[in-house]
Amino acid sequence: MKRKKIFQILASFFLGVIVTLLLTLVFPAKKTMQTIVSPANYGETAAINQVYEALKTYHYFYEGDSQALIDGAIAGMIDALDDPHSTYFTMTDYENFVEHLEETYSGIGCEVTNINGYTMIVSPFPNSPADVAGILANDLVVEVDGENVVGQSLQDVTNKIKGPVGSTVTLGIQRNDNTDLIYIEVTRQAIDQETVKTELIPVGEESIGYLQISTFGENTANEFKQGIESLEEQGMTSLIVDLRNNSGGYLTSVVEMVDYLLPADKVITTIEGREGGGTTYKTSTEGKDYPIVTLINEGSASASEIFAAAMKEAGGYEVIGTTSYGKGTVQVSMPLDDHSSLKITTQVWKTPDGNWINEEGVTPTIEVEAPDFYYYYQVYLTDGKSLAYDMVDASIQNAQNILNTLGYRVDRTDGYFDKSTQEAVKAFQKDSGIEPTGVIDGKTAGDLTLALRDKVRDKQYDTQLQKAIGVLQQ
Repeated sequence: MKRKKIFQILASFFLGVIVTLLLTLVFPAKKTMQTIVSPANYGETAAINQVYEALKTYHYFYEGDSQALIDGAIAGMIDALDDPHSTYFTMTDYENFVEHLEETYSGIGCEVTNINGYTMIVSPFPNSPADVAGILANDLVVEVDGENVVGQSLQDVTNKIKGPVGSTVTLGIQRNDNTDLIYIEVTRQAIDQETVKTELIPVGEESIGYLQISTFGENTANEFKQGIESLEEQGMTSLIVDLRNNSGGYLTSVVEMVDYLLPADKVITTIEGREGGGTTYKTSTEGKDYPIVTLINEGSASASEIFAAAMKEAGGYEVIGTTSYGKGTVQVSMPLDDHSSLKITTQVWKTPDGNWINEEGVTPTIEVEAPDFYYYYQVYLTDGKSLAYDMVDASIQNAQNILNTLGYRVDRTDGYFDKSTQEAVKAFQKDSGIEPTGVIDGKTAGDLTLALRDKVRDKQYDTQLQKAIGVLQQ
């Protein structure tokens, strides 16, 4: 890949030399060309200014949009960093970026990042339109409303996904190594940023507090403390903090939250700049004296990883689930004179034990995989088609997996609609109050998908949560 890039650069260089020679031959007497090619006192940015002026003055297809040239030049510099977390935002782009950390915005409710030219779902927000529609962590967005968006900037793709409340967007998703796209239609909604949800789980004589955090927003630390106080008033004896599919957020929020839980003088994290040295954040409160377990998975990133690593290394508490995303960098937003903004990686963060988890993630103390059916595809029908006996289709395989999960036995799960699949569909339709035709139409496909989502949300099947409950009962 690097060799190809080198050849492209060399080819561009030699082509540029040839074009310069041709222009010299064709326009030897034009002083304006001399001024553009050799401007004085540009310093290190001489080439950038020269190209900018030359394109504006001579490019045949230039239509007067100088801002597009500037945006493209800045985006090119950012791309050269090979850092998916450093980004240039126009004013509108930046407003969209910070929306999910503040109050309410209109969209589908998920955190995304850019990986090798692909827009990847880091995690859908719990119960968001994306979550309900079946979008999963690590899904790759290949198409948005039929447009291939591979190679487009994160901001461009995000802007295409967002839109007015009540409107729909169809995403072409590549999941795992499957080259066939899954098309998921999502209805945009106002995303309410209630970042903390609590529940008391009675288990025998224990009262286990369950606290789920969707993101680390500006007010999350306050919601977190209020949630814990409410659980304590209800008689909580131990606590589960669920950070699965939490893509992170503000450093100040996570530091304040860990400080609230751990006793004084415990290291939370150390932030280091490229010149060395750094700032170490430590706890200063009395903390809590009851057992605490943290849940993480591959969708837990950034601030979630700071929290989990601190609870694991500084607090000595159990962390249960699967290895987290692995984002060990810190970004700051720098406002620019034209009201745009630059989000740039300026520091890295280390765990209390001095580990850098970037691209590696936080390893749980107790590894527990989620059930297989958490990762099953949903049943989607396109162009009004139905699925019936003797057909072969990827969506049939999805339906077969779901039917088996729901207790309707099928003999095969390879996408061929055999007799056992037909009988299983009839049984499901009968139990769901649908005419038992044995054909998967739009109504049946939708009900299968909803039934699967209900089972995913049923805590008794949540292997990671159940393991945490078991650990706290010991």
